[in-house]
Amino acid sequence: MKIGILTFHCAHNYGAMLQCYALQEHLISMGHSVEVINYQPAYLLKPYKVFDIDRILSKNILKLIKNILRELLVLPKRSIRHRAFKHFLSKRINMSKLCDNNTIPDDFDAYIFGSDQIWNPQITNGIDGVYFGDFSFPKGKKLFISYAASLGMDAIGSEWKASFKENLKKIDFISVREDSMIRLLAPLTNKPIKLVLDPTLLASKDIWNKVTDKVKQRNYVLVYQVREDSNTLDFARHIARQLNADVVQLVAWVRRKNMIGEKACASPEDFISYIKHASCIVTTSFHGTAFSIIFNRPFYCLKLSDGCDDRSRSLLDVLKLESRMVGKHERPKFSAIDYSISNKILENMRDESNSFIDSSLKNII
Repeated sequence: MKIGILTFHCAHNYGAMLQCYALQEHLISMGHSVEVINYQPAYLLKPYKVFDIDRILSKNILKLIKNILRELLVLPKRSIRHRAFKHFLSKRINMSKLCDNNTIPDDFDAYIFGSDQIWNPQITNGIDGVYFGDFSFPKGKKLFISYAASLGMDAIGSEWKASFKENLKKIDFISVREDSMIRLLAPLTNKPIKLVLDPTLLASKDIWNKVTDKVKQRNYVLVYQVREDSNTLDFARHIARQLNADVVQLVAWVRRKNMIGEKACASPEDFISYIKHASCIVTTSFHGTAFSIIFNRPFYCLKLSDGCDDRSRSLLDVLKLESRMVGKHERPKFSAIDYSISNKILENMRDESNSFIDSSLKNII
């Protein structure tokens, strides 16, 4: 079967690009022909531009000069990081021709929407109908399936509910990534909603071992945060002192000044490798948490209580790892993790997620 994936593949974000790769590779392993539809909306590209005039412009002349100097200082690192992500995209993702919302290709048997926060209107500048199958051609007998779609929020604003209700009618089979989304979406559709694994957790470890690089550094605590909080680094230092380890930090955004141990230009392959070999991971990121679990590494997921903890909390609850989500002001004694129960639950969830994909695709006419 020929399948097209629509997701946030072009965002230069570790989780976004790696979940896309995981779903692609998993579907290929199931025997399907797979392409990622190369839809690159401006709202995804803009935050990751090497140079963006909007980051400089200011009516205040002193601020303008500071902005120019800052951009010039980070430009070399940002260029290296940009090339690393572009290389991963061109080398590992099977992409269709570049298209916009009016030129989505119509030659797929099934369209899979997700994973990632494709249904988060705060990211997509309102609801983007492309991620619900609002195409310029008639649907006909094609299947529209959401796989592990995410809102990234703990509530749907009243201004969005009617639009969600209408758009969900287009999706034949609905699955989501967080259990809270079932509660939020159930009143808006009469279709069943299935909880499934994020693609990074669905993919076999063999898939990830193919793209990991060796990390020369040993005995380090890895920090990865997308939602930055100063407590995260303090927490990591607290754990590192107990392990007599260094602190290595991967960042979501390139900054003017590097922290000690910061790897601002790490590629997606580097991201996986740093997690795989870490003595412990401290993160506020869903995918930082997910990859820690994939490689059975000790980790702590910090709760920032900013309305965005639900993605990680949902995963940790279902895997009986809820104790690894801790408050950002806590300073616990380091402890390892017994993954025996969690791995069994994860394997069962993989089977259920596979079953959702397989049973949905069997409905092709």
